[in-house]
Amino acid sequence: MPNTRKIDPTQVIPLQEKFGYALGDFASNLFWMPFILYGTYFYTDVFGISALSVGTMLFVTRIWDVINDPLMGIIADRNKPKEGVGKYRPFLYWFAVPFGLVGAIAFFTPDLSPQGKLIYAWVTYVAFGMIYTIINIPYSALMSVMSKEPSERNSTSFFRMIGAQSAGLLVASSLMTFVAILGGENVQRGFFLTMAIFAAISVISFFLTGKLTRERVKPEPKKDGELSKDMSAIFTCIPWWILFFVAFFTIAAFTIRFGVAAYYFKYYADPIAVEAWNIGFIKGGAVSAFFFFGTISSLLGVLTFSFITKVVDKKSMYFVLILVSGLISTYFYYIPNTDITTIIITQAVFSFLTGPTAAIMFAMYTDIAAYIKHQTGSDSAGLVMSAGSLSQKFGWAVGGSVTGVLLGLAGYEADQIQPENVKAIMSIMMSWAPMGACVLGALAMLAYPLNDKKMRVITDELAARENSE
Repeated sequence: MPNTRKIDPTQVIPLQEKFGYALGDFASNLFWMPFILYGTYFYTDVFGISALSVGTMLFVTRIWDVINDPLMGIIADRNKPKEGVGKYRPFLYWFAVPFGLVGAIAFFTPDLSPQGKLIYAWVTYVAFGMIYTIINIPYSALMSVMSKEPSERNSTSFFRMIGAQSAGLLVASSLMTFVAILGGENVQRGFFLTMAIFAAISVISFFLTGKLTRERVKPEPKKDGELSKDMSAIFTCIPWWILFFVAFFTIAAFTIRFGVAAYYFKYYADPIAVEAWNIGFIKGGAVSAFFFFGTISSLLGVLTFSFITKVVDKKSMYFVLILVSGLISTYFYYIPNTDITTIIITQAVFSFLTGPTAAIMFAMYTDIAAYIKHQTGSDSAGLVMSAGSLSQKFGWAVGGSVTGVLLGLAGYEADQIQPENVKAIMSIMMSWAPMGACVLGALAMLAYPLNDKKMRVITDELAARENSE
């Protein structure tokens, strides 16, 4: 049913502010997407460490996020609002430059021994994960205080995903081209210089997000001794846990395929068919076309479903999108390795359907923040959003680590003809593995209790409480 409830005009977020907020996820994804699309490949075939070492690193380093992400949520929630800036926006100003610096350094290849390179990779990867958390959790929590209205937060979340997908499009279409132009024959140099340019763009984008957004909702200041109350409110919140697992399985589905895609087109797909796609503005053959058209379709999906979500319940939409996407994923297994066009079209359809899921998910996290406030009186948007960051990074780690570990155990060696068992693993990770993750995410969403109708009731009751105080 369409939402006919009257919206408080003071809580309407202007178009230019939604655009400004979207720039923050554009900045984040200038690094998130290179890690997703090329991270494992970069570490094995460019940086020069083994696939098994990469898989182990990607998984083990994420264990720290179990502490790091909730801790950052607690810190963000307890930051005292600054006059004219607010509670969450200061983090964008403070950490934009460190984010860019650490991100660029993570893609630098030092002239070290194999052991030295491994240590460098671990240190810089952990550092990037931490700085991503430090700036991204307050950025995500910012959306919860930009408006009290769920419909305005929903709309802003879709703008956020437009920003994210735009960065993904830039990465998919041009990263390898920039690497080739800037590095020439030296791919390591090309990666570092490209990511240094992306770092400068991300810093500017974060500053613009801070400048263009507003914090309309003023949470109550945190009192001493409230930490245990907040932690209890979060960790006993069933919707929070359900959405954590939904997000984890969904991100894992994406990253398993993205993690193996560069290997798939280099070693599994027919090389003549792959090279035939090295045309026009698409450099890097079929893998660049795969990422490029997939990202275009994902962006179109975000735009299309941003209108549909106004009349269709978010929970129902998410369930259908992710379940159908999982079924489509299985088709990859049956496509001949010479039929690159069908592989790219299938990915485009998959991406069109999964593109909106992140926007829906982050809007749901802001709903959970309102739900917890309604149930317990606790304002803990930062802590709530830490689940989004944590589930994303665990999904990212699982996707990348599964790729590295399975290929490593099967005997993968960079720049060699791969045995049939390695090729078989590549095929399964393109098809059945993402399907399994999608189905698990859909099943978890069935248990999620906060549909749009319930959230409208909660929003009205919170407004009534505030007006009576």
